[in-house]
Amino acid sequence: MTLRKLIYWFFSTLILGCVTAIILGFLFEQAAGEVLFGSLTSQLLLGLTLAAVAELGFFAYLVFNWLAKGLLRKKTVYDTVMLLLILILTGNLLYLNFAKYQGEEFWLHLLVPTVIVLSAILIAGLKQKWTNQSAYIPTLFFVIAATTIEAIPSINPKEGEVPLLIIMHTVLVLLVCNAWQILQLHRWVQPSPAERGKKGKFAKSTKAGAKNTHKQKKKK
Repeated sequence: MTLRKLIYWFFSTLILGCVTAIILGFLFEQAAGEVLFGSLTSQLLLGLTLAAVAELGFFAYLVFNWLAKGLLRKKTVYDTVMLLLILILTGNLLYLNFAKYQGEEFWLHLLVPTVIVLSAILIAGLKQKWTNQSAYIPTLFFVIAATTIEAIPSINPKEGEVPLLIIMHTVLVLLVCNAWQILQLHRWVQPSPAERGKKGKFAKSTKAGAKNTHKQKKKK
C-alpha cells in the first residue's frame, strides 16, 4: 500500500463515517420525534469518533490476520478457528442482551446481533464475488468481530442503559465504515497500472544490467 492510498483510506473512512452518522441521526430523530444526538457539530464529532474507532479495529484485524495465518498454515484449520470465534462472539452478544434486557425489550434488542450477522453475510458475499472464494470467512469474521467489539460501549455500558435507536445508530455507522474498508482492501494493496509499469521497467533494466555484467565477465 502506497502512502497516497494510506491517506485516502484514512480520510475517506472518516468522511464516510461523518456523512453516515449525520444521515442516520436525522432519520432516527425524525422517527423518534425527539432530539437524540444533539447539534450537527455533535453528530459530526460522533461520526468522526466512530470512524476512527473503525479504523483502529481494521488495523488490529490486519495484524491479527497476519499473525493467525502465520500460526495456522492450513486454510481449513484457519477457517475453522475463525468460525469458532464467530460463534463465541455471537453467543456473547446474545448473552449480553439477554442478561441486560428481559421480556419485550430483549426481543427488540435482538435486532442488534441480527443486523450485524445479516450485514456480515452480505458483505462477505460481495467480497467473495469481487475477489475470490477464500475471502468469505475472513471477511465474515472481521465484520462480526470488529463491529461487535467496537460497539460494546454502547451495547453494554457500565452505567444505565442506552436507547435502542442510539445503539442501532452506532452499529450501523460502524458497519458502513467496516464494510467500506474490507471491500476496498484488495484495491488498496494491489499496485496500480502505473506502478506495475514502473516495476516492469525496473525489472527489465535489472535483467539487462545483469546480462551485460555476465557478458563482460565472459570476455574477461
